[in-house]
Amino acid sequence: MMNRYLAKEFTQLEFKDLSFAWRDLMDSVGYPDVPYDSVTKKVEYEFKSALDGIPRDIIVNRVSEWAAVSFGSTDGLLTHQGSTSRLILNGSIEVLFPDMFMVWKNSWRGYVEKEQLNSSFCFFTMVFTIKDGKMKSQIMNISYEYTDPIGDRTISRTLDSCLPISNNEQDEWKAIITLVNETRDSLKAMIALLCDYIKDYENDYNW
Repeated sequence: MMNRYLAKEFTQLEFKDLSFAWRDLMDSVGYPDVPYDSVTKKVEYEFKSALDGIPRDIIVNRVSEWAAVSFGSTDGLLTHQGSTSRLILNGSIEVLFPDMFMVWKNSWRGYVEKEQLNSSFCFFTMVFTIKDGKMKSQIMNISYEYTDPIGDRTISRTLDSCLPISNNEQDEWKAIITLVNETRDSLKAMIALLCDYIKDYENDYNW
């Protein structure tokens, strides 16, 4: 925000008002815990999972099955290097975030601001590095596509473009923070469900 002020994007008074608004938002909501690299200006999530006693080939097969069930496709790239396999797939999930829009209240109050949950499709690339008994999951190239409830237009943007939060318009701050947090929690839950699916291979295959 200071860089924007020094670049004369807003006046000293506007900078003061924005600073107070930012401080209030941080006190009430906080800044999202996101693996943002300020040098590359990119976000990449990484999860390491212990899958004790499960051979590499079974893990690879289970990830492929899970992708087919979850995303309707197993199109991807599979490579092998010594004792390591790497599987690259694309996926998507739905995330919810609060959006602000104007609604007509009455002739006395006119239009008022109202918050409602908006739905966004979240697209990403998954890179699974797999060895016997363990798996590293990297999620990158995260982007969103959602409908603006006011203009009824489709908006596309990347997660990288959302950060830093303060570079966005003030009325977008809360929505973006929630969107980033929901994305993190949804991806973490997705990987947890994948690991459960992998570990349950004996019940699926031995019957």
